[in-house]
Amino acid sequence: MTHGLSLEAPDTSLTHRATTLLADGPADSQTLISYVCRLPGAPAGIAEHMAVAMFAGHAGFARDAAGRWRLTSRPHDAELFPSALPLASESYVVVDVEATGSRAYHGDRITEIAAVRVCDGKATTVFESLINPRRPIPRQISRLTNISSDMVRRAPTFSDVCDALLGVLEGSIFVAHNADFDWRFINMEVQRVTGRRLDGRRLCTVHMARHLLPDVRLRSLDRLSWHYGIENVARHRAGGDAKATAEVLLRLFGEAESRGVETFADLEQLLVDLPSTKRRRRRRRRAMPHAVAHDTTA
Repeated sequence: MTHGLSLEAPDTSLTHRATTLLADGPADSQTLISYVCRLPGAPAGIAEHMAVAMFAGHAGFARDAAGRWRLTSRPHDAELFPSALPLASESYVVVDVEATGSRAYHGDRITEIAAVRVCDGKATTVFESLINPRRPIPRQISRLTNISSDMVRRAPTFSDVCDALLGVLEGSIFVAHNADFDWRFINMEVQRVTGRRLDGRRLCTVHMARHLLPDVRLRSLDRLSWHYGIENVARHRAGGDAKATAEVLLRLFGEAESRGVETFADLEQLLVDLPSTKRRRRRRRRAMPHAVAHDTTA
């Protein structure tokens, strides 16, 4: 079975040092802390407490029967844990996020989230909520999404819904249309609440369409919905967009299966092997005067 999303402690310079040390084999807590924290001769008891505090919650580290620390194989490693399930039988959660803007790392916050579970050809909404971003929603964003500051004033904050959302996401493959956008926002919010980050497999329907539908020039959600005859009853709202993306995903699975794809691992390989059809934009000439590099009077 393909392992989906999980919650992991964030990687730091200390975890990188621990990985370097343990790559050569298991080590006891005293040796580990002496190397990682530059504390040669650290007392065994103190080293034990420090090691547990820093590494016990990290999926990359585990302890053997003798209590020594060792590296683990990450559960989302496709080569170590190949999926044998049929492509459509995996558990996918299609997510859509609305936010106060597009800059997850520069202060913008989530205003609405929806999640639709897709499995065995069926799409079911499993989570949908307005979110209080604790800041005003710009007027132009409200015009686009029809979500106003008044609508979210009494809505739950992300910390209020974090556990419920993680329960929906855990163990499934994360899917979104332009997945990097939604992933960044959710990951930032999760880190604010838990101090940990999401980790696991992701799938982007824009990326899939670029490879599987070379004759479809535009890959916006509107264009793909039109291509497949899918009705989006609430465009630019998380619930409507997540449902439409889930239906697009099911159609794209059909495109992939027609190419011989049987499992998620097959799909990943197909998307790597196929050449991208992304076209380079032609650069427009600048209107401002510029230096002449050759004789234009000849």
